[in-house]
This record gives sequence, C-alpha cells and structure tokens, in this order.
Amino acid sequence: MQRRSDTSDRGYGLGFEIRILLAKVNLVLEGIWRHGRLFFCLVGLFLGLSLLDIWSFSAGWLHLLALILFCVATLYSLYKLARNLEAPTRSRALQYLERRNRLGHRPLQSLGAHSEAEKFNNTESSAMWRVYQKSLRQYLRGLKVGPPRLDMGIEDTYGFRAIVILLLVAAFVIAGPNSTDRLVAAVTPSIGTPSVPVEVTAWITPPAYTGQAPILLTNSTSEEATAQTFIVPAQSSFIANVFGGGRGTPALLVGEEREEFGASDVRNFQIETRFDKSTSLKIEKDGDVIASWQLTVIADEIPTAAFLNNPEVTERAAFKMQYQAQDDYGVERIGGEITRDSSDKKIELVLPTPGRGSKKVISKSYHDLTAHPWAGLPVKLTLFAEDQIGQRGYSDAMSFTLPERNFFHPVAKALIEQRKNLVSDPEGNKENVALVLETLTLLPDSVNNDVTVMLSLSTAQSILVIGKDQSDIDDVVDMLWDTALRLENGDLSLAEAALREAQEALMEALNNNASDAEIKRLVEELRAAMENFLQALAQQAQPMDEQAAGDPNSQDRFIESQDLQKLLDQIDQFARGGARDAARQLLSELQDIMENLKTAEARQPSASQQAAQQMLNELGKLMQKQQELLDETFRKSQGSQSQQENRNSQQGQSGQRGNLQDLAEVQEALRQMLGDLMGRLGEEGEIPGALGQAERSMNDARDALGQGQGQSALQSENNALESLRQGAESLAQQMMQNGQGEGTQSAGPGQPGQGRDPLGRSMTEEDGQGRDAGNALMRGEANGLSKSRSIRDELQRRLSDPARSYIERDYLQRLLDIF
Repeated sequence: MQRRSDTSDRGYGLGFEIRILLAKVNLVLEGIWRHGRLFFCLVGLFLGLSLLDIWSFSAGWLHLLALILFCVATLYSLYKLARNLEAPTRSRALQYLERRNRLGHRPLQSLGAHSEAEKFNNTESSAMWRVYQKSLRQYLRGLKVGPPRLDMGIEDTYGFRAIVILLLVAAFVIAGPNSTDRLVAAVTPSIGTPSVPVEVTAWITPPAYTGQAPILLTNSTSEEATAQTFIVPAQSSFIANVFGGGRGTPALLVGEEREEFGASDVRNFQIETRFDKSTSLKIEKDGDVIASWQLTVIADEIPTAAFLNNPEVTERAAFKMQYQAQDDYGVERIGGEITRDSSDKKIELVLPTPGRGSKKVISKSYHDLTAHPWAGLPVKLTLFAEDQIGQRGYSDAMSFTLPERNFFHPVAKALIEQRKNLVSDPEGNKENVALVLETLTLLPDSVNNDVTVMLSLSTAQSILVIGKDQSDIDDVVDMLWDTALRLENGDLSLAEAALREAQEALMEALNNNASDAEIKRLVEELRAAMENFLQALAQQAQPMDEQAAGDPNSQDRFIESQDLQKLLDQIDQFARGGARDAARQLLSELQDIMENLKTAEARQPSASQQAAQQMLNELGKLMQKQQELLDETFRKSQGSQSQQENRNSQQGQSGQRGNLQDLAEVQEALRQMLGDLMGRLGEEGEIPGALGQAERSMNDARDALGQGQGQSALQSENNALESLRQGAESLAQQMMQNGQGEGTQSAGPGQPGQGRDPLGRSMTEEDGQGRDAGNALMRGEANGLSKSRSIRDELQRRLSDPARSYIERDYLQRLLDIF
C-alpha cells in the first residue's frame, strides 16, 4: 500500500489542517521545554540571585566573573537546545494527534493512502478500499489538540526547574519596587567605576508633646577624640540615612547591640529607632565607622500638683480651691479626689486647666457638693496633675470639712433629715421616710401650696413604696434634695446651678481654643444664666428691717448689673480677638463675684457716722418745715382774695399783717434750730457756708413777716430753702468722703452716695418691702422705684397746673431742679 505525499490534500479538510498546525506548535514547545531545561535553569537562577541583590555583597571582579560564566553557560545551553530539537514534520504531527486522542492502528496516517489493488484495476478491491477510506473519516470528528504538555518531570528527575521557579517568585516578592534597579545593577558590575563618597544624615525627633524641634546630628567619626553629646527627651525617634560607598549594608551600633539598616535602593539605606536610656551610637559601613554620637536621654518627669491655700467656703456654700500644677513638658489635665477614711468610695473633681499644655498652671475652681451625703463631714482632698503621656502626680492630702447647706424652712429641714436617714440605712428607714412624705403631702399649707413640691413629695413616696433596688433609693435622695432647695430658695438654686454650668462651659471652651462662634454662643448663654440668677437672688432678698446689721468696717463694694454685663462683653471681645488668657482672667474674676454674691444688707454705721446722719436728718426735717412755712406764707399773702386777683391790692392789709406776724415767730424758731444745728456741726467739723447764708435769709424773712411784707418774705424764705438744700448737699458729700476714708468702697444704707438721695435717704419702694432698688452688695441687685422719683412726678404734676401763679410755679421749678 502506498501513502500519498505530505502535500496531498485528498481526504483532509481545513479544520483538520489547522489541527495539524497546532500539533506542530505543541511539538516545538514541548521540545524546547524538554531540551532547554539547562537554559531555563540558568536564566532563572541568574534573575533570582539578581533580585535578591546578591551581587551587592560580592566584589566587583567576582560579579564580573559570575556574569561571564552565566553568559557562557547560557550560550552552551542554547547550542544544546538547537542540536537536540527535532523539526515538527507532518508525520510527527499525525502521530501526536493519534496519541493525544488515543486512536489505535494509525487511522490518521492511513487516511488518504493508495491501495495496491488500484494498480491492477481490481474493481472489487478498489471499491473496498474506498469504503475503508470513507470509514476513516469518522475519526476526524471531535479530534482534539490540547495545550502542550510542559511537565516538570520531563527529563528533569530532580526537579531543578521547580526550584528555580520558586526562587524567582520569592525574589520578586522580596525585591518589590526595587526589582528594576536590582536587575540593572546585576548586568552593570562596578569594576572600573569611581566609588561614591559616603554621606550620613541623622537627626533626633523628640515626641510631639514636648514641643521641641528636631535635632540635626552632625557627623562625628571615631578619628575624633570624643564623640559629640546630645541631650534628648525619652522616646525620641532616631532616623539616619546612609548614601554612597560600597554595596555593603551599613549597621547601627547601639551600645553593644547591632542593627542593620534597611535598603531604600542599591546605594541608599535608612534606619529608625527609639531610645529610653543614654547610650552611644555608631554607624558602620564596609567595616569602617562613618559616624558616632553620644546621647544623653532625659526621662519625662512626673507632674506635680499643690494647693495654694486651704479651701474657702463661699457665700453660696460652695468651696473654692486655688491650686497650681507643673510638668517639664506641659500639664494636660488637673483633677481632684475627695475620700474618707471610713469609706472606699471617692468623689472625683474635674478642675479647669487654663493654657492646657503649659508647663505651669495656676488656677482656681468652685465646687458645690452640698448635695453629697458627705456634706458636713471631714474629708481629705488630693489633687493630681496628668501629663500628655498619662503620667500622674499627686499632691499631699488636705483635710477639711465638706461644706453643707443650712436650711431654715421647717419642711425643708425635715426633708433633709429624712434624706440623711435614707442614705444612712436605706432598707431600715425606707418605710418611715415614706410615711413622713405621705404625711407632708396632706399638709399643703406647710409648703406654701406649691404644686411642684406636692407632686415631688408624692412621687418620692410612691417610688419608696414600689421601688425595690438601690437606683430607686438614689432617685428619691436626689428628689428630696431638689425639693428642699425649692422650698428654701425657690428658683434660686436652679438658677445658681445653671450659672455655674454656663461658667464652666465657657471656661472649658476657652481652655480648648474653641471657635469664635462657639465662644459667642456660650457668652450669651452665660449672660442669660446670670440675669436669671440675679433676678432670682433679688426675689429672695429679705426685708431690710429683718436683716442683721453688717460690719461697719466692711470692705464689701457695690456692683451694678451693668458692670457685670460690661465684664461679659469684655470677655467676649478678648476671646474673639485672640486674647484667650485675658478672657480667662476676666471670667475667673466674674466667678469670684458671682460665687460671693449677696443682696445689699443694712450696715451699722460708726459713732461719727451716726452723729452726722442724725444731723443730716435734722437738716432734712428743718428743710421740710421751712417748705411748709413758705407754703403757708404764700397762702396767707393772698388773704381772702382769689389767686386771680391783683396781689398789689391794699384791701385787707391790716388783717394780713397780723397773720404774717404769727409766721414771723415760726421763722424765728426755725432760725434758732438752724443755729443750734450749726453749733453742733462746728464741733464735729467744718460748717457748710450755705447754712450761714440760710440763717441770714431766715433773719430777713422774719423781719419781712413782722412788717407784713409778704412778697419780700416769700423771696427771703425761698432763698433760705435754697441755701438749706445746698448745705445739705455739702454735708452729704462730707459724709460720703468720711465714709470712704474709713474703708467703705461704696455707699450702703444710711449713707449718702450711690443709690441715695441728696439727704442720704434710701431710694426704696413704698410697698414696705425695703429692697435696695439701686445697687447690690458685691453680688446682688434689687428692683424698685425710688422715692425721689415719686416726689419728682408729683412736682411735675403740680407744675403743669395752669391755675397756679407765676411765683408758685417758679418755686416748683426750683424744687424740681433739686430732684
């Protein structure tokens, strides 16, 4: 049987020819993989060693020699590959397809062959051969080529190729972004190239909380006599970069310990570390010391805290603490702890820390712990300061009695007593307290019929009856305290708490460098809280006649609400203008004022002040009687005629003279009273000159009245009254100056000055409340119309009456000028 030539296309389709072509490609690839194992191993080994940067650790001549050997070996492997590689013929391709598809008896090779019977024209044999050829075509359907078989074990018994592949993968992962630089360095040995000088850059970066700038370390080699010494904080970062020199990796010697640098690229190396203790540093490269230093590490000291004085109790039963804290790098937080020897519990206080981060902090704070069960008991107070890494230092413990609030309302006192019983033994006193509360709810008159108080008592009683755990007891304890405060002070306690919260919020915002908008909002909240507090304080003011007499030598000063508002405006301006320290100082002063605030109370004047006040009061009465005489003279000078008649008429002159002579005796009595008063004033001090003029005018008025000259008497009496007014003003000014000389900073009750009329009388309401309407003593203010305003309104009403004569209206106008 003859086979057709390789170029014959009979019996083959286009698809079959494509499969033969793919089979030839697979034969070539499998041949290269089988016979080129040496080439692949050499190339993979060279790439792996280069990516691992092996050549940087070898001398230049050795690197060059290795490069030459790899090139020679690679060329030899390529020669061996070319010699052993067989050409992919058609016959080999058919055999490859038969093996891949597991076809027995070589059907693909028989397809298209010629039968010997065809040569002898054997028709039957030829027909059978054509039937056989036709049957072979079924094998063309579903014929597969598949990928080339690159088995690792083909002619590689020990699996060298697998080892090289693993090496390549690991080397690529290790090299990372430096792969290109290392491959370039692998084919460029350094033989014959000039060496790059070694450069070292090193610096110390102190921790951020120290606020210190980085320290650049100047190079110091071992050739010098001594290494340079640098003082650095603990936990400082040391960073060094080495560039140039040989390919050897530099190392950092910390004392006796050695640490290798990390490679940034072929010639750049970097290291970063920290130090907690003093040590020597050296950097070595290629066996030489290229830099050295001596570091003295300073440990971070523990902060300190101390009291500046003993806690002070304010007028509002809070206690004031003044303290200071110090740290070498800055105080982060200040706090306090209150403990008792007989208890494991403690009260934690958060204290303002102005200038957070400052090395020294001096501040003060107010704390109201009257609601705490420990109020009135001896306690120990300890301050602590904390720095920015959490180190905490404590002060010495200070013993003092925790302030407690005194209650005077009978029901409030009873509630506080039951509260103490409930705190001391909750289970044992629970039923008794509930019974007391139930009884109080049946007595609304005892709590002034306050619906809020009644609801609070009823709720507390129900909780005690229904509640079962300690949280219910704690809720009742808080409710009893709030109810007692309402009975005692009304809304004052709530306003006081809101005021403290607003002050603390603003102080915290200033300490934390809050935004201008936040500062503005908090200032307005503090303004509203302060106004509510002052209003509540004024409502709680007791009548002046029920207050105890104050110290005549008191150094208390008056302050008006406008002064507080101006102080708030200054705080706002300073804070938003960047002067936060000044704003904190003003806010601290405002806290001092508000914490010691109380309404103005009556003061007991000194002996000299009492004498002067008595003479001033007598002068006021004398002015009143002189005013009555002037009014009487005016009426009698008109006689029985109407005010519309001519005042120059002579009718009834004798009767009028008799009436005026009676008034002359009254005028003389008043003049003698003035003379006696002037005599006593002369014994105490200087007599106002206006009083002497008043006496002369009284003398002229007496003579005119004795002669029946009404108009002349009216003029003299009016002059006398004006002189008395001027003398009263001079005397009031003397009293005010004398009062200031004795240490009084502002006028109080019974003293002329701010909040007083020219006669030294208190400008209070006429409703019997006795509240100071003008000022407050150091922290308070009462509201009300002054008496002088009422007098002025009456004078204006009379002056507007058109029926009054010219002389009377002129007199009223001069009186109006006084007020």
